[in-house]
Amino acid sequence: MTRGSHPTIDQAKDEGHVINSNSGHRATIERERGDAKGGPSAPKRSGVRESVKAVPARPSLRSFITRRTDDWRGVAARSTTSTESRPNAAPWLTMIDALGLLFALVTITAGIDATGPGERVFIALLAASSLYVWFLFSQFRSLDTILRRQRSNAYFIPSIAALSTFAILASAQSFVSVFGLVIFVGIWTGFQVLGRLIVSRHHKRLKILLVGDPSFTNELQSVPGLSIVTRSEPPERIQGWDIVISDPAEPYEPEWLQWMGHADMYGVKVLSAPLVLETLTRRVPIEMLSGRWAFEVLHGRSNYLFWKRLFDLVAVLLAAPLIIIVGLIVAIIVFIDTGRPILFWQERVGVGGRPFRMVKFRTMRTDAEEHGNAFATVTDDRVTKTGRFLRHFRLDEIPQLWNVLLGEMSIIGPRPEQKGFAEQFADEIPLYALRSNLRPGITGWAQVMHGYAADTIETETKLRYDFYYVKHCSFGLDARIVWKTILTILTGFGSR
Repeated sequence: MTRGSHPTIDQAKDEGHVINSNSGHRATIERERGDAKGGPSAPKRSGVRESVKAVPARPSLRSFITRRTDDWRGVAARSTTSTESRPNAAPWLTMIDALGLLFALVTITAGIDATGPGERVFIALLAASSLYVWFLFSQFRSLDTILRRQRSNAYFIPSIAALSTFAILASAQSFVSVFGLVIFVGIWTGFQVLGRLIVSRHHKRLKILLVGDPSFTNELQSVPGLSIVTRSEPPERIQGWDIVISDPAEPYEPEWLQWMGHADMYGVKVLSAPLVLETLTRRVPIEMLSGRWAFEVLHGRSNYLFWKRLFDLVAVLLAAPLIIIVGLIVAIIVFIDTGRPILFWQERVGVGGRPFRMVKFRTMRTDAEEHGNAFATVTDDRVTKTGRFLRHFRLDEIPQLWNVLLGEMSIIGPRPEQKGFAEQFADEIPLYALRSNLRPGITGWAQVMHGYAADTIETETKLRYDFYYVKHCSFGLDARIVWKTILTILTGFGSR
């Protein structure tokens, strides 16, 4: 078989290829089969469209080695000419990061006039620390890097290298330039940010193949930067695909399994759909979680929960003076605007499904719930003028720090739901009760990513973010939530 040419039936039988022809390629192979007089026709399979398939039972070791060598040669030839190939972002980012490091070192070298032995040791140690930390971070490969999502923790490399250099030289009472370290961190971090912006704007979309007819196609199509193709039959060529996504719950035919095995062998990533969806959307696809597997995966990290509770207590006690002052000011404003009561108490569902009384500053009229519980809307006339301001900046949540001290809530966690709504959602949404594995929080992943939920559909979307937090509860995720909460307070995102 020549390079770049498509196999005929006899070649496919000899070389062990699985051929599932499409459009023009199918017509070409069927025409070759028709021209071969007396040639055997391909048997039809029930439930599968008629196509040419030649799958030998077990090729010999020699033919396998020969086939793999020829295929790799074909891959190399097509990778330089095929329009389907896409450049990888990693080499460009590495080059930009290296240029940033070099430029930062040259700049501070010229700035501090590194002619003495102390200055030269400072520059050499800074360069060595930078390369070492950079190497360590490069080993942290995850699904994010496979999906070409740039991880923000790379921005910490210059700061960690600078702090390491400062600690070593300061302990040895050697020369160290604090101003030089600041300039170094600023320049290298700037190169990193600029490089990732350039790559994100000019890098071509990932070409993703969805195996079969999955139900999660719409959710993937909502993610920007992806080129998604769905096939009910295996494509003829493996080249041209970046990622193949399969549903682990789907019983695939042998042709698909063999095709995915070849794709994995030739470097195309074959990934599980729940894992990809979770990484791209930062939420757990609830519709794909069922049975025992869901209950084993969706749980908090118990070794972190102790430190999380300790952090809650320390944070509340340290911030108590400021909290009391701001709380008194808000209480006076509420009293002047609408009178008593200043506080609003309501029964909510807490950790383990246990009810508790949550407290907050009153932001609605006193008769707001005389007709029962109801979702708040953007133009809800039950909300007072002062209450709308307090809700915008989340100042009405200040009294809930009392619930945190009592252990009924946490600063960060899934939002506690009203008992009536919780019972309704438990009947309508599968696995809803699993969100109570952790203490409910004043702020949380769902609050900063989605905002307020005004109906069952939005609550189900918000619940996916809650499941993501329950599954990945960690200090790093809590730190991201704190930062996003600050941005949410400033912008008023999701307030009602």
